[in-house]
Amino acid sequence: MRLSELSDAVLLKLKKDFPAVKYRYDEEVKQSAKFPCFFVYLVPIIDSNETEHRRYQRVTVKIIYMTEKHTNAGYLSMTDDLNDAFVLNFPVGQRVLSIFDKTTRKIDDALHFSFDVSAYSLVFEDDYFTRYDMMKELHLNIKEG
Repeated sequence: MRLSELSDAVLLKLKKDFPAVKYRYDEEVKQSAKFPCFFVYLVPIIDSNETEHRRYQRVTVKIIYMTEKHTNAGYLSMTDDLNDAFVLNFPVGQRVLSIFDKTTRKIDDALHFSFDVSAYSLVFEDDYFTRYDMMKELHLNIKEG
């Protein structure tokens, strides 16, 4: 799983599901930010080669919602909307990731919504399939009895 793919997928999901929030940032620009807006951060937790050809990644996706109107009702409504938008599964590129451990907090007049995703990937060197002779045909003679 490429982190850039994950970031792009989150930003696209926010654009599609929250058209009223026109500003979405994937890096630190708080001083010149326009409101209401989302900030998206990825926090890699685990990146482990479990075997020679299998890699495990777990990433926390942090979405920070900021608005000029700091009302509890507004934050509660956005919490519900984010929970509805990011349900059990989330498409990223050619795969679908499961979402787990969703949390929401209000910190310094901003709503912090986060969840984890994880993925296994197969890892092969570029020439792996050309270095070895691959089996072409297999003939089986199976006798009953």
